[in-house]
Amino acid sequence: MERLKSILLVDDDDTTNLVNSFFIRQLDSSLKVHKVRNGKEAIAFLQKVSPNEDLPCLMMLDVNMSIMNGWEFLDVYSEKFDDELKENVVIIVLTGMDIDENTLAMTHPSVVEVVQKPLSDIKFRALVTKHFFSD
Repeated sequence: MERLKSILLVDDDDTTNLVNSFFIRQLDSSLKVHKVRNGKEAIAFLQKVSPNEDLPCLMMLDVNMSIMNGWEFLDVYSEKFDDELKENVVIIVLTGMDIDENTLAMTHPSVVEVVQKPLSDIKFRALVTKHFFSD
């Protein structure tokens, strides 16, 4: 997989986006960080981005959002976008709910991991290492 260069944060909580942006900037200040507040905005963002420049390599997706939640986003994402785009975007679901069998049963084929909030610097570094820099 190509080196991590752009991240899309999909969360309706501005504080969560701010904290996650901080962790990202600590990891690499050259990373582009895009933020949207719900699944509908994420769909619009992905439809307008340039595949070579702004396409996020990593999407951190909250599940509980108004307008369009994370699960609804994933259904539209599966239908609207081609396999080439989906192969180049790693989606990690973030949730404030306890992660149990019910939560994991709701995961989607496009999701590589479900992580419980809050995301810490250590958790974020481990996720990036696992999905972008490990063999």
